Amino acid sequence: MSPSNCAQRHLTLVTSATYQPAPGIELPVLTQKGPLVKTYLDIVYRVIMNAIHDSKRVLACRFDLTLPHGVPLPQDGHTNGPIQRCMASLHAKIDYDRQRRESPHRCRVRYVIAREHSQDGAPHFHLLLLFNLHAYHTPGTVDYDGRNLFNMLAEAWASALRVPLDTAKTCVQLSRGHATEHTAWQGDVYSHYYLEPGNNYCALPALYFRASYLCKLYSKAYGEEHRSILYSHR
Repeated sequence: MSPSNCAQRHLTLVTSATYQPAPGIELPVLTQKGPLVKTYLDIVYRVIMNAIHDSKRVLACRFDLTLPHGVPLPQDGHTNGPIQRCMASLHAKIDYDRQRRESPHRCRVRYVIAREHSQDGAPHFHLLLLFNLHAYHTPGTVDYDGRNLFNMLAEAWASALRVPLDTAKTCVQLSRGHATEHTAWQGDVYSHYYLEPGNNYCALPALYFRASYLCKLYSKAYGEEHRSILYSHR
């Protein structure tokens, strides 16, 4: 997007290596892919704070979702319809799983989702998902057959796209970051982070740095009537 189009859409861009999402708070951000959108950075911080205020201890995970190739998709397959159905399904699966396990810990799923476009024009989605750490301690892995967050997300994506689970699983990735991210900030690259008051939420800078990748202007498409950022409002 050109600077003039940014101005027309009232997008304020951030190019510095750090950002202040709140007074007195300065956090590292990733700008290797170009400028970041200030509004999106504020959204990420607000969603993280909402999760902390609600659960105190938070599990934060980074996932990437793509569309499968060579299989029929719903008519709205290239809109935000599937990702919205996916999140609704994931909420329902989390509620059912907690009831099945008789877990005393409620778990509202908070999220930030960035819609971006690949070179072939198809959309893909970068997700930051936040859970109550008392209810879920790890996202799990693709090679586990039981109930875990990874498999529940894959099931939700399969349901949203109306494709077989095995097909959907190939389109769900637990994101561990990139080498450019690792060298840009002195911290290990993880797929998930623990935010806990016991250590004064020391993982917040690393998490915010990773999550700022969702806020980049690059590869987002505007003017298509599909929101580039979706997020939980409470």
